[in-house]
Amino acid sequence: MSSQARGTLAKALTSRRSNVEWAGMLEQLCYMAVELYREGAPTIDLRDVDPYSKPRWLLYPYLETGGPTILFAEGGTGKSVLALWMGLNVALGPKDASGRPGKCAPVLYLDYETSPEIHAERFTALCAGMGIDAAARPPIYYRKMQTSLPQAAAAIRKEIARLGIGLVIVDSLGAAGDGPPEEAATVIPLFTAINRLEVPTLCVHHKRKGSARENQKDRLFGSVYYANAARIVWDCEAVVDPVDDKIAIALTNVKINNGHQLARHGLELQFVNEEEHLKAVKVRRLDKSELAKEPELAKGMSMRDRIMVELSQGAMTVAELAAALDAEESSVRARMTELKKKGAVVNLADHTWGMLSREEAE
Repeated sequence: MSSQARGTLAKALTSRRSNVEWAGMLEQLCYMAVELYREGAPTIDLRDVDPYSKPRWLLYPYLETGGPTILFAEGGTGKSVLALWMGLNVALGPKDASGRPGKCAPVLYLDYETSPEIHAERFTALCAGMGIDAAARPPIYYRKMQTSLPQAAAAIRKEIARLGIGLVIVDSLGAAGDGPPEEAATVIPLFTAINRLEVPTLCVHHKRKGSARENQKDRLFGSVYYANAARIVWDCEAVVDPVDDKIAIALTNVKINNGHQLARHGLELQFVNEEEHLKAVKVRRLDKSELAKEPELAKGMSMRDRIMVELSQGAMTVAELAAALDAEESSVRARMTELKKKGAVVNLADHTWGMLSREEAE
């Protein structure tokens, strides 16, 4: 609280009760509040902490129950729609890694890029695509942001408490900072503010242009601290089909702090339009064979996955596989040996290789 604000408040309080030295009390109160804030969280004994007291996942495999997730992609590839779809799943009651239904939680969407009307249309279309009528739509709260997240954090925390928010979506990270996104001095305070929200956060971010051949963690626009500060980072590669109004997205997990790397997978956004209005968005999972059909998305698949896709069409020799995959025979042969040890493929009598079973291929 500024000196001027304290003086104004002291005068107002004195007019109600003049026998109290309000100015001194307010000065002391502000000092104590600052000292308490600087102390931070109390020191605890890890032996007293139950690591399994709450579920790990809010929405598997995208959002943990604590810490931020980054979803990054090039512009115009459906990342905001995808983030809203994830938020809708949380609001409906997500399932954990075992498929068990979780507790539904209201979602707060902090928007730096467009308008409430655009997001309302997307929200309505996603609900239509999932077969949810108007009466059954879960709460998705929206806030048009006009200041940086570090500046607005106190107000956002109040809204989280008032509305019982269980997930915050930030769209987008570059605009939410209080300075150039290339600087650590912008990113570190931004993630400090995000962590102080004390709810899971899904952050939409942009991809640097001309970054296709670089390390995937380095492809986020701006400072390396974006990837360093997040718990989970998903790289979204998209192929836009303007004729059929759909977007195929391959999601690659480029960072996870807890546990092993999450499996690469695909999602398709199918848009249904009537004249100038978006009426429905249908989201479905793409299997590996569908990803393999898109050359831009197939490049990110492991050779083992690409081999299994080819063998799903029938038995092949190593030479045939190498030609189909545009790979060296020695590399294919090495992967076949690995797959054989895993029980996924079998070497047949005619020197071809076949899948042992479709179930094991999955």
